[in-house]
Amino acid sequence: MAKDLGGFLSQYEKDFPDEVVHVEKAIDSKWEVTALVEKLETEKKFPIVVFHRVKTPEGKISEFPLVMNVFASRQRCARIIGSTYERYSIDYARKTTLDRKKPVIVRSKDAPVKQVVQTGRTINLFELPAPLHHGMDPGHYITAGYFTCYDDETKLDNAALHRGWIKDKQEVRIFLSAHTHANLLFHRHESRKKDMRCAYWIGHHPAACLGAQAKVPLDASHFEAAGGLCGEPLRLVPSETLGDDFLVPADAEIVIEGIMPHGERRTEGPFGEALGYFGPQQLNPYMKVTAVTRRKEAYFHDLFVGHADPLTGINSAYIEAQVYEAVKAAVPSIQMVYRPPFALSQIYIQIKKRKEGEAVDALLAALATSEYTKEAFVFDDDINIFDEREVLWAMSTRTQWETAITMVRNGRASGLDPLASDENSTTKVGFDCTKPAPPAPFAKRLYVPEQVREKIKLTDFITEEKLRRM
Repeated sequence: MAKDLGGFLSQYEKDFPDEVVHVEKAIDSKWEVTALVEKLETEKKFPIVVFHRVKTPEGKISEFPLVMNVFASRQRCARIIGSTYERYSIDYARKTTLDRKKPVIVRSKDAPVKQVVQTGRTINLFELPAPLHHGMDPGHYITAGYFTCYDDETKLDNAALHRGWIKDKQEVRIFLSAHTHANLLFHRHESRKKDMRCAYWIGHHPAACLGAQAKVPLDASHFEAAGGLCGEPLRLVPSETLGDDFLVPADAEIVIEGIMPHGERRTEGPFGEALGYFGPQQLNPYMKVTAVTRRKEAYFHDLFVGHADPLTGINSAYIEAQVYEAVKAAVPSIQMVYRPPFALSQIYIQIKKRKEGEAVDALLAALATSEYTKEAFVFDDDINIFDEREVLWAMSTRTQWETAITMVRNGRASGLDPLASDENSTTKVGFDCTKPAPPAPFAKRLYVPEQVREKIKLTDFITEEKLRRM
């Protein structure tokens, strides 16, 4: 059976019932759903939340359940791809590169996303329970929709998260950030005075979503990367209005098809973005919606931008994987990579240092890889980079500041960074937090003999009830 969002939710709730919450009471898509999820986050609780009765912008109860917080836990994301908390990005990189699988094409009658087809005046995007997320947002946004277009030269797909403001029943205004392939492809169309066919697909098995977000070369397929992470080929189906050569995921919950007119821009934003600030209103392209296809009982998936859901799992995965692959090419002894939640511009790199210069090579490779990375830190393999105590200890005791800092001026920056220049550049810095390379001597860390650590059990000395209350 093909993987999909409904099947994932059902199985995950069976396996981890405490990690799925159903909200049956009516709740407004205008700020109320995000207020609830934000309160959970404040309490350091990150369950998947399924809202069953969401009030739409038109004041009606949507027929579509709203799903949020799927990626809010790194442990959950690791389970989704069959990995562990520590190896999450390493396995992600392997599966989306070495294990890619070519998709298969199915007929429309075999595609769940074609169970309901709306065209023309029957299309009303305000029927969707898309939230109004933050206080300055101009309206209800698609945030977990994978904006998909095709390269006319290679015929390959490009799919990635690009926010879309539902401005009207049949219009979505879309932000295509500067350094993305979608932006490049749109400008290629514009240079030929051609409109661009495009679609959003919303809701799928979380592994397909994580895989589609992988940063692959322009001459590679996001759908193949998604198949690698799913462990099976992604099933695709011809679009309803964009031609048989425009393929969309057959097992998605909802697909919104349309045309992005060349040479036209409309105001979009401001919007509460990933870095925790409102980005400015700007002129952006838009989609004229030509069709909506969906499952009969479709879920609407949303990412709460700027909060744990995208930051902890989905964004960190591809950034960590990018950095891991880039550093591995320069320093093969790399062990782990970690992007700490909410320290959005930072990346921690763990290497088994063999000679001097490797730490600097790792820093330069990391800083050049992602526009989101402004500070990189390199640690030895005996430092647990997932433990902030260990990280801060290594910074304090293994960093010789006069030689440890590597600075890069005019590096590539995210357009979402409020400190980026008008040309989307910034200053980046790397920190060498490693010991001198062997055979140079260095003080030995404190330790308790391992045989004694294994022998001592807390419950032999402290009651379980007392331990639970600690």
